[in-house]
Amino acid sequence: MRAGRRRPAPALFVIVANIAIMMMVGSCATVPDRRDLALEWYGVGNAYLAAQKWAEAGKAYDRAISLDPTLVAASYNASRALVEAGSYDRAIGLADELLARNPGNVRFLSIKAYALWKAGQAALATETYELAYAQDHFAADVVYNSAVLLLDSGKPAEAAERLAPLLLSKPDDPELLGLGARALGAAGKVPEAISAWETLKATGRMDAGNWELLAGLYLKSGAYAKALEALSECVKADPKRASAWFAAAKVRLTLADDGKGGLEALSKALEAGFADKEQASALLSEAHLLERTAVVKALAAKGLVEVAGDRPSGIDAGPGGKGAQ
Repeated sequence: MRAGRRRPAPALFVIVANIAIMMMVGSCATVPDRRDLALEWYGVGNAYLAAQKWAEAGKAYDRAISLDPTLVAASYNASRALVEAGSYDRAIGLADELLARNPGNVRFLSIKAYALWKAGQAALATETYELAYAQDHFAADVVYNSAVLLLDSGKPAEAAERLAPLLLSKPDDPELLGLGARALGAAGKVPEAISAWETLKATGRMDAGNWELLAGLYLKSGAYAKALEALSECVKADPKRASAWFAAAKVRLTLADDGKGGLEALSKALEAGFADKEQASALLSEAHLLERTAVVKALAAKGLVEVAGDRPSGIDAGPGGKGAQ
């Protein structure tokens, strides 16, 4: 989720040096002075916000609001700081106050929705994001976050459709590309998803999870060599990613005619903690499984399959301990 863009803030050490003076004069200031002091405290809050010091930012914004309750920007940024500090109810309350003054404001709806999402209220967050989206179809944070919620709620096609116009205007945005690729893949649009991942790949911003998802799409399209390349990049990024090692083992042992490489990948998967009994059984059910005896032995050693004698329970080990070639 994107919390929204932050305003540039003055350097923190400069602001902190002035805090004591601001506190001394705040109580006796005239109305114009109070406005100026409110802006100073707002600057302090921005500096803390930029430094991700959420609690301190919230306190600074509170001082700004107490000096000038009409300083809307302080209330807005305070709600953002409160969300990141985990004070969701207060953040939602501030957002509601802002919306009472300006109903339908996209930024205020967006921060309320974000606070609701962080508070675990996904349904209300979705409703609020939809209100914001109705006001502005190109508000980047609204589009991105509402698409995340659509994807999480099992509506990948809708998520992909929502992201499409924004991706046209921001074709190199790595977060948008990644989310769009996930949505397209989940919607079963394999060629489009592969294209999106390959665009992201060209930016050099792929992580281990991205590589693994791309590998899965390559497998669905029958591009086994590309799948292995993607899985190789995945485990380079995260050498302990057991699911990727196992996927590589399965491809090598059942599709790529690489028994030695498959056993090495399986060993890596088990060393990394692979423990999915269902997938282990599915591997042994493959008709064209190379090195079946060695695979059974490795899986049985980790308790992932039950064996009777030299054979996994309920599965024909085949002649010579290997599957059909």
